[in-house]
Amino acid sequence: MRFIAGLSTVECWCGLEFYTGGQMGDRLYFERFVWFDCQVRKGHYPNTTNLAAKFECSAKTGQRSIEYFRDRLGAPLIYDQSRRGFYYDDPTFMFPVVRITESELVALLASHKLLIDAAAGPLGDELGKVSTKLGSLLSQNLPAGVNPERAFSFRWQGFSPGDPLVFQQIATSLLTCRPVTFCYYSPLSSACTMRTAEPHHMLNYMGAWHMVAFCRLRGEWRDFHLSRISMIKLEDDTFSQRDEEQWRPFLEGTFGIFQNHRRFEVTVRFSSERSRWVRDEVWHPDQRQEILEDGGVQITLPVSHEAEIMREVLKHGAHAEVVEPEWLRERIGEEILLMVKKYSQV
Repeated sequence: MRFIAGLSTVECWCGLEFYTGGQMGDRLYFERFVWFDCQVRKGHYPNTTNLAAKFECSAKTGQRSIEYFRDRLGAPLIYDQSRRGFYYDDPTFMFPVVRITESELVALLASHKLLIDAAAGPLGDELGKVSTKLGSLLSQNLPAGVNPERAFSFRWQGFSPGDPLVFQQIATSLLTCRPVTFCYYSPLSSACTMRTAEPHHMLNYMGAWHMVAFCRLRGEWRDFHLSRISMIKLEDDTFSQRDEEQWRPFLEGTFGIFQNHRRFEVTVRFSSERSRWVRDEVWHPDQRQEILEDGGVQITLPVSHEAEIMREVLKHGAHAEVVEPEWLRERIGEEILLMVKKYSQV
């Protein structure tokens, strides 16, 4: 895999080694391969004569191009004597070409490091190998030879990485529309129940993987934390994908990942000192923000479950105050009293 840098674009040929002769020569060979591949797929049975006429090159050059395409790139080309042209012996063969801009190359550079950091969890060794190859590739094509390992980093705190086997089974289930049966542990009830679910989406939230799936046991959409799943089995039958409108609001409708059947608005007021940090934060796309006369800031956002919003408010200590709803304000007040009681015993 090589990147050939131009003035404004980068062309990536996966698995290709190029003839020497500069960028213009590389571009011509690239165009020949793309054209020849397209003609084969259309069933036009292209040959050396067609290629040479299309690109105004000699028959010998056209023949070398086809041999390179077949022998070096692994294209399953077979010559049909009756049709005097080539076809693919394996129709599933894909010509590995991607053309990207320089800005996209930078995005890949950051993504490479994200892949490496995520690979420490359930993505496992295979993703680590892929990201390492990508990092090596990118490093070779940076002007200053910057090491992607040092240029970017991603950090998560307090997350449960989960079991790589569980991740693999659920990812397979999601991509093949096959249900999964598993034992799910609930911290609330401290019990495990056997579930069969139809995965529709996987989400990495704060470093931990979640599955949004239709739970056949409960007959409704649920968020399953992968680190709480065990004894997983991929079923043989298949399910039909449900309308995205059914589960997308469950995922994005309110603040955080914890979901409940109700939706309510929460207003939090921050001190002028803390507002310098939180006024640029986005807690939810639908949040409303108001700058107060004393320099503080007030944020109103939709919430479905009080657990995460309570945790978020309490981490700011005395610099944050819930204004509405009143019942949540009381809940946080009760929690603070319990904290005071605990610390007063020290």
